[in-house]
Amino acid sequence: MFEDIVFSNDYIDIIDDDNQFYIKVKQHGYSMNKLDEDVKKLPRLKVNQFVAIQSAIKTGSSKVLLLGNKKPLIDLEISKDRLEASIIINATKEQIDILGIQELMQQVLDIMKQAGIVFGFDIKDILNHIRPMEKIVVARGLLPIKGQDAIVTYYKIEEAKPEIHQNGDVNHYELNLINKVHRGDWLGERIEPKDGVDGKTILGDPIPALKGNQEAFKYDKKTVTESYDPEQDKTVLLASTTGAVIIENDIISVCNYLEIEGKVSFKTGNVDFDGFVDIRDVVEDNFSVLANQDIQIMGDMGIGGVNQIESKEGSIYIRGGIAGKGKAKIICEGDLYTKFATDCDIECGGTVHIGFYAINANIKAKEVIFDSFNSKVIGGSIEAQIRVQVGTVGNKMDTPTFIHVLGFTRDKVKEEYDFINVTIERVKEKINLLKQKKALLEMVAASDMDKRKELDKVNEEFGYFKKNLKMLYTSQKKTISYLRAKGEGEVVITHGIYSKVQIKIKDDVLWHMEVDLSPVTYYTDGRNILKA
Repeated sequence: MFEDIVFSNDYIDIIDDDNQFYIKVKQHGYSMNKLDEDVKKLPRLKVNQFVAIQSAIKTGSSKVLLLGNKKPLIDLEISKDRLEASIIINATKEQIDILGIQELMQQVLDIMKQAGIVFGFDIKDILNHIRPMEKIVVARGLLPIKGQDAIVTYYKIEEAKPEIHQNGDVNHYELNLINKVHRGDWLGERIEPKDGVDGKTILGDPIPALKGNQEAFKYDKKTVTESYDPEQDKTVLLASTTGAVIIENDIISVCNYLEIEGKVSFKTGNVDFDGFVDIRDVVEDNFSVLANQDIQIMGDMGIGGVNQIESKEGSIYIRGGIAGKGKAKIICEGDLYTKFATDCDIECGGTVHIGFYAINANIKAKEVIFDSFNSKVIGGSIEAQIRVQVGTVGNKMDTPTFIHVLGFTRDKVKEEYDFINVTIERVKEKINLLKQKKALLEMVAASDMDKRKELDKVNEEFGYFKKNLKMLYTSQKKTISYLRAKGEGEVVITHGIYSKVQIKIKDDVLWHMEVDLSPVTYYTDGRNILKA
């Protein structure tokens, strides 16, 4: 006993005795800091008798004391998830050289075998990375690969956007407002989720992979049906009735749809329909068309002295224009699109789009936009909440023309816009956190029922915040329409303005009594009408 002295200097001897190390203090003058430096030369020594050793060094006691335990030559550690094993070689480079790398490698493999490691290691890779007293990863398991999530595609409803075409002397104002489908038409599809690829621990145990996430179809079961195609492993949505496609609150459905092949006349009578109305020709004078949803009148001649065209919840498209004869009234909650408007009254909850001109028309809307570069407004009145944009206002005959922009409070709208933006960022952060949580849970949920339940809750929360984000983007878009206007309400005239034109923004009135055939924008800063 005590014959194997592995370290010695003028002050101490360190003795290796089987599975323990001992220390003998020979004289005063040594310190614990010096001991810390010296024991680094002995990688297998684990000091654990600090108090007794400190006292012996301080007093210069010549007793032989227990210094610490002897660590194994090779420390093997397996992670809790059994996906990684690492070793530390408790030896100096010189000691490794004396032992021999091949012998050391064999001992490493023996220890790994005893621990049951059968997968995820490469002998050459271990050899290339062996270093003294460093943590070395010697085996890695294989993580399961989650299957591909379901991919859902729906019928795309294009944004209503008028197109102006000129064919010789004829101007065309084209738009597709109603998305008509027939029974059996495609409305969407879902490529079903795929199976994942199982993983494996370093002990050879399989790690079940999660199947890809399923995504529920959101459709109206009364008007849409689904059909599974086993050959392509996908489910297809089909219209179960002829009608107009709409998507509201992320739910696709086919709405009631009335198509009138010819005119609205004595043959059909007035139209009052709970749904979409598609009139392929015109509406004759003195007749009315009322609908809950969109109305489109596709005749080249448009409409004349009709009684009333009204959409309670939707938009209206009148392809041929409105020649109202002083009696036509057009009302809609959404937007209005028409080639021209004369001698009529228009009330619109959204934007009025007019292709070419308005003459003696009285228009009320959120915005009034004339789409043609050479557009004009002559006579009548326009009352808009945010903006009026037109080519020319008035005419050489000095027809009195009135434009009134009610305006808005920019600071209030900007405050609302900023709040929406902050909320959007917070919701996006929440969605990203849920994505990370989902990814972690998906790795273990297949083999852990509690984790599976937790994953289901996270998926539900994830869907809720995604829906909220979509609603926030819609609100953001609405506030942007205000902020795009100059000042707190604007009138944009791209060609020129004639005399006897009244421009009113908020409560400020400007009478234009001279001809100015140059582009001009009038706006308010909340106090006065300014010119840009």
